[in-house]
Amino acid sequence: MIKKAVTSFTAACLIMSLTPGNIGKAAQKEKPFHLKDSTLIDKTIEGDLVITPDAGKDITLENVTVHGKTLIKGKAPDTLQLSDSELYNLSVQGPGHPTKITVSGESIVEETVLDGNVLLEEREITSAGFQDVTVSASTVKTKKANLKGEFETITTTGKKGEAEVELDGVADRLEMNTLSTVNLTTDALVKELTVSASGQGSVIDGEGNVEKATLNGTITYKGEETSDASSFASPWSLVWNDEFNQAEIDRGKWTFDIGNGFTDASGAYVPGWGNNEKQYYTDRPENARTEDGKLLITAKKEEYEGFAYTSSRLKTKGLFSKAFGKFEMKATLPVGKGYWPAFWMLPEDDKYGGWAASGEIDILEAQGSNPHEAIGTIHYGETWPNNKYTGAHYAFEGGSTIADEHVYSVEWEPGEIRWYVDGKLRQTQNNWYSKGTGNAANFTYPAPFDQPFHMLLNVAIGGNFDGDPTEDTMFPQSMDVEYVRVYDLTGRPYQTPELPVFEQQPLPEEAKQPLEDGNLIYNNGFDQEWEDVEGITGVPNTDHWYFLTVPDFGGKANVSLDQVEGRNFAKVDIQEPGSQPYAVQLIQDVSLGKGRYYRVSFDAKSTGSRPINVKVGGGESRGYAAYSNSESFSLQDGVESYEMVFQMTEENDLAARVELNLGLSKLPVWLGNVRVEEIPPVQVDPDASKPALPSGNLIYNGTFDQGFPDRLLYWNLVDSENAASMGVDPEERVFSTKPLNETDEVQLVQKGVQLQAGSEYELKLDGVAESARDIQIEMRSKDGEVSYVTETIPLNSNWESHAMAFTMPDVTDLEAQLVIHLGGSTQEVKVDNIKLLKKVGPVDPFPIKNGSFDNGLAPWESYIHFDAGASIQHVDGEAHISIGNEGKEPWSVQLFQGNLVLEPGKEYTLSFDASSSVARTMEVTLENSQYTRSLSEIAELNENKGRFEYTFTPPVREETSLKFLLGATGEVLGAHDVVIDNVELK
Repeated sequence: MIKKAVTSFTAACLIMSLTPGNIGKAAQKEKPFHLKDSTLIDKTIEGDLVITPDAGKDITLENVTVHGKTLIKGKAPDTLQLSDSELYNLSVQGPGHPTKITVSGESIVEETVLDGNVLLEEREITSAGFQDVTVSASTVKTKKANLKGEFETITTTGKKGEAEVELDGVADRLEMNTLSTVNLTTDALVKELTVSASGQGSVIDGEGNVEKATLNGTITYKGEETSDASSFASPWSLVWNDEFNQAEIDRGKWTFDIGNGFTDASGAYVPGWGNNEKQYYTDRPENARTEDGKLLITAKKEEYEGFAYTSSRLKTKGLFSKAFGKFEMKATLPVGKGYWPAFWMLPEDDKYGGWAASGEIDILEAQGSNPHEAIGTIHYGETWPNNKYTGAHYAFEGGSTIADEHVYSVEWEPGEIRWYVDGKLRQTQNNWYSKGTGNAANFTYPAPFDQPFHMLLNVAIGGNFDGDPTEDTMFPQSMDVEYVRVYDLTGRPYQTPELPVFEQQPLPEEAKQPLEDGNLIYNNGFDQEWEDVEGITGVPNTDHWYFLTVPDFGGKANVSLDQVEGRNFAKVDIQEPGSQPYAVQLIQDVSLGKGRYYRVSFDAKSTGSRPINVKVGGGESRGYAAYSNSESFSLQDGVESYEMVFQMTEENDLAARVELNLGLSKLPVWLGNVRVEEIPPVQVDPDASKPALPSGNLIYNGTFDQGFPDRLLYWNLVDSENAASMGVDPEERVFSTKPLNETDEVQLVQKGVQLQAGSEYELKLDGVAESARDIQIEMRSKDGEVSYVTETIPLNSNWESHAMAFTMPDVTDLEAQLVIHLGGSTQEVKVDNIKLLKKVGPVDPFPIKNGSFDNGLAPWESYIHFDAGASIQHVDGEAHISIGNEGKEPWSVQLFQGNLVLEPGKEYTLSFDASSSVARTMEVTLENSQYTRSLSEIAELNENKGRFEYTFTPPVREETSLKFLLGATGEVLGAHDVVIDNVELK
């Protein structure tokens, strides 16, 4: 049972019934205690308690312990309420007069025997409540047992008549040892059913479920005669639940998020939970409590901690998480503009990177302004903003709404997630991926949905999903949750994931056809007009294009045409950049076919460094689903060309939107030569020459977590027949092999490694062996004829990191091979985290170049994240950074200089001049490609130019970058200017 654990009450009763002098001897039988009044408080009864009609119609036992039996004789009372009381055995024997027995608080009733018309109900229970219940068969038709709560064992017994039971709750076991009729209400669940030969002919009816059954005869189950348990037993077994019968929220199952935002992995505070939400989450009972067997999450309109609304967000993080299973909630939801109730899941650990690379499963979301529909969605892909989501809206039947009680669930298996509402399948998804920052390929499918997730329940107010409340929105309202249940699949194995394949679908005749040059974008030169084709209002030569600003996200802009390098470009002047990339949009619709590959390309410029976000997706009827990644590009003050490639994996869309999203920066944008072309399927040659990854690593998939299904993309297994085992365990995710003998070769090889003549390299790996043994590392030429370096690496029974350095001879080989020789021993060997890095060049005594900015900005570089708006220019021998929107991260706006090599152990001094038109802080860092810092300081800037100086000692010789971080500071600064000059590092 999933209730508060109790010690053996039976044992306690036996011991306490003995006087000290008689412990170990036979106990004297206590006289029965006959209840004379309707209320008994603070009483311990060593013997039996007898309740007769003389005690009254409504009986209350409060803080009463009965070590013997509690006997209800004759006509039973109308009600018996047990509060914080402990009964060893409760027996009801009498005519068919209806009796309601309720337990609450710390009450425990170990055994209950029913021979009457009795309702047992657990309410606001904090202990075990009713445990074992026995229902006697009877020939009296009015005798029956109604059971509401969580029970360990329900047993029917007797030789005459029939036992009648109705279960509204959860029973660990139901044992039918006599002819019985059992009704399982909608929410009822029997985890294990046993029907003995004496129970043959029994009937089980209702909408509840049985997980596991053993039948020793034929029964009628929901109208069908059967002796085969597999014909009705559910394959899902309950492993975690909360029926919310407790007096308070169970803090052993749920914890709370507090506030209006969170701190992300970089340490930056994200207000509004990243969605511009307006509520402040609390754990007060005014916002979250249990009541009448339900969890109530209540949103209130009130001033609290500087916010206009309060609500609650509960989660099981750190308390319960699970990979795969069935996750279910029964609830009613609030309605009205601005309400955003949700039952959803997040990864227990961000195994594959920040949101949404590690995934999110939305079992249920609802928009209060659209109460006739519920929504199920998954989020995946790369770290925001290069993430994707796919999902579906589903309409309730018969005019029902989210305000009515419904059961929402997902069944999650490896490679497939299915959404149900009231037991009816609503959608199935199997098409997703996860890609780590700097990785060459996706993580092995079905990542990210192959790791434990925890559950969340919340009611948000306002924000991006349903907009803000209006005057007509009613407060307070609650999300009333009847139960949350989690099941494991025990009736059959979980399915084996299969990588989804998308066959090309033909496009119908009415699809928008490509032009003669293959372009699906019409009028990409902004120089044509068509009859009966609309363009941007008031802007000639823009037919087929439309321009949107989204007031809900604060976008305000206008578009015109301008000549750039002799060509017409659309020029977008932005007055208000808004809070999202899509606050300002230039769009054209195209027809896309499922399974086909497309290239999107365009030319663009700005007056300085600023972001542009490009996405191809569906319109309103498709829920604005993303077909491509939401790719971000950094525009500069000269025209450059940009492109991205994607496969259309959704159903054909004849009106897909090519969105050029221009929000988040006030800097103008010029756009031209936009093209969308169908291209041949993209093929990857894993053995081809491969440039260094963004981290500088020349080895691809050195972590053995890419490639389906073997996790060995970019690797070759050589002479694998000479090994008893060779590959990557999907749980451990490291490469391992166990050779068959000590003579034959076994190799792990990666081809296409780029090595430069005369360059120094360092190879690193982690390794372990069954017992002490050696492996050999070799760098070979493409044809295998030349060995550039070979080194022996000793391994032992503990994981250790190893490194080897080498210098290439006077030859460049862009298709060299890394060969790891694993033979020579029958001991199992494991390797992981393989890296090959080019070592840094010589130390420059004056590493900073053009620190006076006398020669413009070069070689200084800038980075403006898409959530920020800024420009960096050279003015009067200084670097001027004009910031309109500092973004959400400290690194959203950067001025930096890279490729700095410093001498380890030597003391350096960094100095510079800086000022700001508003008081603000600026982070100053020296960090390597892995963002490990050798210097991290905070400079306090104001309108007076000051000289700043910091001393530090680098720990290792490596390439680093000096960065001035001018993004978010935790305060909204508004438009301002920062000046930096006279940067010295010596």
